[in-house]
Amino acid sequence: MSAPDPLDGISPELLDWHKGALEGDAAVCAAPQPDVDGFPCIHNRAFHDRHRDVLGRTWPFDTEEPLYVAHRVPVIDGAVTLNTSDHGPVTTQEPAWCLGHSARTPGYRIDLTHTGAEHAFAFASDTLLVAMLSQDPFVTDPERRRTRLYVEQTGYSASLDPAEVRQLAAALTVHAMHLRTLADQLTTLRAEEGRQ
Repeated sequence: MSAPDPLDGISPELLDWHKGALEGDAAVCAAPQPDVDGFPCIHNRAFHDRHRDVLGRTWPFDTEEPLYVAHRVPVIDGAVTLNTSDHGPVTTQEPAWCLGHSARTPGYRIDLTHTGAEHAFAFASDTLLVAMLSQDPFVTDPERRRTRLYVEQTGYSASLDPAEVRQLAAALTVHAMHLRTLADQLTTLRAEEGRQ
């Protein structure tokens, strides 16, 4: 009898990042995992504290530090149950785009957030901003409970010559197109939420 495929049950979005890491996609970190072939880092090239593979295993940038496995809370019938410090275990629907939740120290229920894959918008070797789908299922404002795009600017600054200014303008044009694509994706997701 053959061993089960370790990628069974992994979301299509995570599988896309895994495939990109294996195929050398420039947007994916793809740092090799120590002593584990075929499971490189699936984070994008924006800053991340630790490398992570498609199965949730993480490892440090300094490979002398021991590897540990990030224990993820299981999704059962499309829902996830998370421990909170103020309401005990709470159950919420898990969007298909959410990357999952670690079994870390519980926080407040209102702070629970579903987050999607991080998109980095870079110029040269600097990240200008990052964006990711997010949803706060327990906030009091009904509009904020809907899926949104979380965007964070990095505070990039530089003195540029004319050629570099043109390169920055070109990068910003590409980034604007990417943001419009994310807006279209968000519109579709919100329309689907409205039908549920």
